Amino acid sequence: MNRVTRAGLISVLILTWLFVIISCVSAKTFYGQVVDADTKEPIEGAVVVAYWYKARVTTVGEESLTPKDVKETLTDKNGQWTITGPKGRTHDLFPYFSTITGIYYTKEPEFIIFKPGYCSWPKGFSIGACKGRMRSEGPGEIMVGKRLELPKLTEREDRLRAQSISLAGGESALEKQRELIRLINEERRNLGLQEIYK
Repeated sequence: MNRVTRAGLISVLILTWLFVIISCVSAKTFYGQVVDADTKEPIEGAVVVAYWYKARVTTVGEESLTPKDVKETLTDKNGQWTITGPKGRTHDLFPYFSTITGIYYTKEPEFIIFKPGYCSWPKGFSIGACKGRMRSEGPGEIMVGKRLELPKLTEREDRLRAQSISLAGGESALEKQRELIRLINEERRNLGLQEIYK
C-alpha cells in the first residue's frame, strides 16, 4: 500500500470515528405527554425515566452493553415532560465500526413511565388489562413529542404486576431514580406491601 492510499485510509477512519463520536454525544431534548387512556385528561406527577447504554458490537455480531446514564422527571399539570440527554444512535452501520476500533457508542434512550394505579411503560404490554388499551404511535414515538395514553388499573393483581419494574442502570443508578423509587414505594404501600430501595 503506498503512502497516499494509507494516508487516505487513515483520514477516512479518523473522520468516521469523529462522526460517530459527535453523533453519539450530541444532546437532544426528548419530550412528550402522558394522559389517561379513558378520560384523555393529563396525568400529573407520573415519573418519566430515560436511560442510555454504551454499546459495542462484538466480533460475533452481538452488542456488548454497559449502563451510561439515567435521568428522570415528573409530568407537569398538563401531563408534559422533557429530558435532555445524548441523542444516541440506532443499530446501523456505524456500530460495526466499533467492532474494528473497540470504541463504544451511545444507544438511543429507553424509557420507563410510571404512575401509581396506571399501566406502566413498557411493563404494561405484558399485563392483560393494559394490552390494546395502552396507546402510543410506536415505542420510539414517546420521545419525540407524542402523546402516550395509560389506562387506569382497578384490579389489585394488575397493579401488582405494573409496579414490579426493574430500575434502569442497576444499583449504581439508584440515586438518579429517586422519584421512580418514591412512586413505586407509594404504590407498594397502597397495595399493603413492604417498601423497596429506601
